Amino acid sequence: MATVLILGGGFGGAVAATRLKERLGDQVHITLIDKEPSYHICATNPWVMIGHAKPKDVTVWREGLAKHTVLVQAEVTAIDPRQRKVTTSRGEFQADYLIVALGADLNMSAVPGLAEHAESFFTTKDAEKLHKRLQEFQKGNIVVLVPRSPFKCPPSPYEAAMLLDDFFAQKGIHEGVRVSVWSLEGAPMATAGPEIGATVVGLLKDRGIEFHPRKRTVSVEAGKVNFEDGSSTAFELLIAVPPHEPPGCIKDSGLTGPSGWIHADPKTLKVAGFERVFAVGDVTTVPLPGRFAPDAPLVMPKAGVMAETEAIVVADNIADEVQGVAPSAVFDGAGYCYIETGGGEAMRGNGQFFASPNPTMTSRAPDREQAEEKKRWVKDWLAKYM
Repeated sequence: MATVLILGGGFGGAVAATRLKERLGDQVHITLIDKEPSYHICATNPWVMIGHAKPKDVTVWREGLAKHTVLVQAEVTAIDPRQRKVTTSRGEFQADYLIVALGADLNMSAVPGLAEHAESFFTTKDAEKLHKRLQEFQKGNIVVLVPRSPFKCPPSPYEAAMLLDDFFAQKGIHEGVRVSVWSLEGAPMATAGPEIGATVVGLLKDRGIEFHPRKRTVSVEAGKVNFEDGSSTAFELLIAVPPHEPPGCIKDSGLTGPSGWIHADPKTLKVAGFERVFAVGDVTTVPLPGRFAPDAPLVMPKAGVMAETEAIVVADNIADEVQGVAPSAVFDGAGYCYIETGGGEAMRGNGQFFASPNPTMTSRAPDREQAEEKKRWVKDWLAKYM
């Protein structure tokens, strides 16, 4: 019997476990380690932020995964990829195959003053806390800030800005609230291309939301964000995308490249230099073959749908190998994302990120049908994998 050790029970880990059990049944023993007993899809946090959902509505327990795996609630403290051995707060584990799907850590302290003066919505707890602030907010400047990259859910800050604008319009105090986005990105969702970026900027503009690109945050103080170019902006409420960092346990593992993230093979998600070790999802950096500017290489966006497809590829190749078949599954770089635009509408972008000479993404105008499609996607994914 083959043994598989999966680190992380989010999109990548849950999908890998489910797919492996579907393919191999009693031929595989899977251990999945995650420090949290529950899970929520990041894309649902804006619903909590504006009060369209309660945390209990979007949080699920990982008990469903127990059908496929031995679940261990523990924190991973060290990884030995050569031995495929992992040290955790509940002991050591070792397996024939290792899949690292630990995601990214959020660190508001990475920017001086950010943790002290900013709210966020990237966890359900933070989104709930922010909702209480929004209920009390009456007038003034709300700054949505993107201080660092990369970050998961690339549409999220722009989606949040439009949902905030709609929230205050529904409350009848729209005229007294000014929402703006300040980002170190040159354009929204830059990996998706200039057309999508221009579309999102247009959607923001239609709602009177200013977009300030190429603004790298150096510090935050009470009521003010300071940028690298010497400019600043005032706020009554600051909502930030938390700086994302690789989990601490991988920093000394030998798995990471110069970026600090795990460099995974774009097609197979194998980690070079190690036998039967794979990495999927936000913990990775996957280079793209195309680019929009010769001196600006691109990497795969950090998104749950990418982790899902990558995990299926990894699981299928492990299953083939266990069954004595030459592994043939490859990741095709295709993915999609939704961006809610307010008024009960959303827009879905369909991307081909391995396309040349540059990634491509297509979309249609926001409408209610696409918003309902997002809701179904969340519901169906949780039902299948959790």
